[in-house]
Order: sequence, then C-alpha cells, then structure tokens
Amino acid sequence: MQTMNVLENKNKQYQAVGDQKRTRQEIEECVTFVRLELYNRDMPCGPKAVQDRLRSFYHVRPLPSERTIARILACHGLTHGRTGFYS
Repeated sequence: MQTMNVLENKNKQYQAVGDQKRTRQEIEECVTFVRLELYNRDMPCGPKAVQDRLRSFYHVRPLPSERTIARILACHGLTHGRTGFYS
C-alpha cells in the first residue's frame, strides 16, 4: 500500500516537470536551443515553428508569443539562416 503511494507521488513529480513555470532567461535558452535544433535538422525555424515546437515537445509555460520569440532570435543574432554572431 505504501509502495503505491510512493510510486504515485513520483509519477506526479514527473508530470509536474513539464508544467513548471520558467524564468525569462530559461525561456530565452529554450527558444535559442529549439531554433538551433530546427536549423540543424533543415526544418523551418521561424518564430511560428519555434513556438509550435516549444508547445508540443517541450511544454514550455508560459509560452512566449511569436513576436517575443522573434525578438529573442534577433537579440541572439539567429535570424535569416544565421547560427549566431560572426567575428
């Protein structure tokens, strides 16, 4: 009986991981990671594609808007097929 309670609690903990709120910096890191992931797989990697990927695979909460994602990508130099700032 007690073993079942422990297993149920662990299961709830794992489910809660995807629903946890993230800080602004964590969301920026998720956006840049997903953008580079999509780029490396030769998939569409615009703000809409990044938003869809964040929603369906990474369950990011709160989900940033397309415009916010575009600002993050521009800030990190990840626009127009770029993979970052060049020296």
